Amino acid sequence: MTGHPMKTRVVAVTFALAAAVAFAPPPSSAQESKESTFTKIPTVKGIETLKAGAKAPDFKVQDLEGKEFHLASNAGKDAVLLFFWSFFCGPCREEMPMINQMTREFQGKGLQVVGVNLDGRETKKAIDKFVVTEKIDFRIVFDELADDAFRVADPYGVGGTPALFLVDRKGVVAFSVVGAVTGEQLKEEIGKVLK
Repeated sequence: MTGHPMKTRVVAVTFALAAAVAFAPPPSSAQESKESTFTKIPTVKGIETLKAGAKAPDFKVQDLEGKEFHLASNAGKDAVLLFFWSFFCGPCREEMPMINQMTREFQGKGLQVVGVNLDGRETKKAIDKFVVTEKIDFRIVFDELADDAFRVADPYGVGGTPALFLVDRKGVVAFSVVGAVTGEQLKEEIGKVLK
């Protein structure tokens, strides 16, 4: 077996997510401001997103350069901001400049920013180009499928993209949101974790 079923599954999931984002009606969410200028995003019903206070599920995945990222290896050193995104997600692209700003602002201050891409390694060339064009400063890792489930996104309860999880130095989720968040709100949450 050469792995083609997995590639097909990743592509199918990617296009399903893209189609859902493009065609589904926007959800009503208590976390979204009515004055938000961000595109409203659909979410998959019935998925429970990890909330603040939950233990962050550990994972090991590879980044764009093929280097391993292991969440638990940051325990006690840095807080980690996980940004779940898809190349085909318009709202994700809208949020990227703000995530980039947080990366620059908190560089060397105890925060690592990791973009968890859900599209699979098949999109690596497009993502490499996107990272250069958009001057992305944070690390990009690829989520992986195992038995038709995402290794990272599913344990975190990612029901739509963009999704953010701020994990403190003890490995506990300090803040989570699916959909748009303002830079001010995110900066405040990061500040609480880095105190």
